[in-house]
Amino acid sequence: MSTRRSSAGVKAARAEKAPAKTAVPREPRAPGIVEAALTVSQRLDLEGQLHAFLDVGRTWSGAADGVGFARDAETGGMVVVNGTLRPGDARLEAAVRAIAERSDTSWADGAFPLRSGDLRAVAVPLRGEPEAVVAVMVLLDPPIDAAAWLTELAQRARPAVANAMTVRSIRELTIRDDTASCFNRRYFEEFILEELSRASRFKAPMSLIFFDMDNLKDVNTRHGHAAGSRTLLEVSERVIGKIRKFDKLFRFGGDEFCIVLPETEWHGAMEVAERVREAISSKPFLASLRGLGAGQPMTASFGIASFPLHARTKEELVQRADRAMQRVKTTVKNAIAIAERRKDGDAT
Repeated sequence: MSTRRSSAGVKAARAEKAPAKTAVPREPRAPGIVEAALTVSQRLDLEGQLHAFLDVGRTWSGAADGVGFARDAETGGMVVVNGTLRPGDARLEAAVRAIAERSDTSWADGAFPLRSGDLRAVAVPLRGEPEAVVAVMVLLDPPIDAAAWLTELAQRARPAVANAMTVRSIRELTIRDDTASCFNRRYFEEFILEELSRASRFKAPMSLIFFDMDNLKDVNTRHGHAAGSRTLLEVSERVIGKIRKFDKLFRFGGDEFCIVLPETEWHGAMEVAERVREAISSKPFLASLRGLGAGQPMTASFGIASFPLHARTKEELVQRADRAMQRVKTTVKNAIAIAERRKDGDAT
């Protein structure tokens, strides 16, 4: 009897003295690489693949922010195409600098640390079938080391990235103007809606420059349409040399062009328009064409409208830039006009 009591007492005492268990942090669960690669591969466009890659990368690494870069077809440089950082964010500017500083031969095969000033990030290059890097995902201050997973995902996604580059090449053929070295009206309608949406979302300005060649019809009449087409090509080449790499030049129709300037207020657009005006008027065109001697002098008339100061919709922006241009075209020519400021409630 006494033996049973003492035994029971020992068990009770031991139960009371049992120490509390300490929580042990769990290792991050290995992600589904195959499922993630399928998610990326479902998108046919490179920008869409980058968006999916960013979502997966932020989930795996725990990074709050990320930026996607893609190689620009015109300049060959890396430009921001999506991400969580707003324009003006110092971290975005640091990431842009860090990516711009890398040469085509300095990209690692997989994920690698990216440093620039106070920026601490991980960059993951994306390649298609060729070895050239066509896009980069940047994750800022990731708390989890997901470099091995992201490197494997980038490898598995290479066929999809290669297919996206083929799709992009085909699309380039459909959005380019047949005569001038710039984009066409069809792409303008798409691009300006995208930029207006982005400007509205991030509360950023955007400007539109319309310009019309003042005497191209004279060239067509005197020297033929082949000379006129050559002039349009020379105009586009001169203009592209005077705008930023992320501005876009479009041939709107006939001898009329327009330039879309993201993140640019009217006074910045005025400076661009003046550079373009001078580039057109300062040197004769068709200097190499026989029978024209020193070439054909040309000028253009310009109109500028900005979002949200002058317009809030695509239709308003186009109409007001065109109206400002027509004021110059029907009076002095070879000059620049600014659209009238939009009033509250104004829908015309």
